[in-house]
Amino acid sequence: MQGVFRPGRLVTQREICDATGSPITAVREALKRLEGEGIVELIAKKGVILREITADEVREIYQLRKLVEVPAVRIYALNHDPEEVATLRRKTMEIINAPMETAEQRQALVQQRTQLDWGLHQTFLRALQSSLVDTIFRNLETRQMLVRLQLPPRYLSHGEAFAEHHEILDAILERAPDKAAQLLADHLDTAKQRFLDAIEY
Repeated sequence: MQGVFRPGRLVTQREICDATGSPITAVREALKRLEGEGIVELIAKKGVILREITADEVREIYQLRKLVEVPAVRIYALNHDPEEVATLRRKTMEIINAPMETAEQRQALVQQRTQLDWGLHQTFLRALQSSLVDTIFRNLETRQMLVRLQLPPRYLSHGEAFAEHHEILDAILERAPDKAAQLLADHLDTAKQRFLDAIEY
């Protein structure tokens, strides 16, 4: 997820050991799990390929997210903790206003944005109180991370998504579930299109 290995590139298990500082037995065990989740492809006597996510998979990811997250945000809007929402709004504004002058700042900001983005959506999902949904979306998170690794840096440095987050949080504070649901649906559609534009570009 730090971008050391790019999707589609063949790497050896030894390269992974060197990059992660992990022993070969731990790397092999992890790769078996990742292969089971469809994240990597193991090629006998050659190495490992970090799988590329296709445009069709992006569409499927966002179709599933809309089906689950839109009802979740309706419930959350009616039963949220105002202090939790206030904290999310504050963190969102910090991300929007964060400096991006240096390469180090931009790299750190990409990681912060990724964590805050998924954390926000996980907050909505918790309103469903479903362990099955939690399990499905943990796997979905990994696949979406793979999509992010395929994007050029310019697609990870914008703040439009967080302005949309801010609007959703405002609607939640207003206890306006229909408004929050529509804003989230629009946000997911826009995010899907950003990914598709980048992949197809």
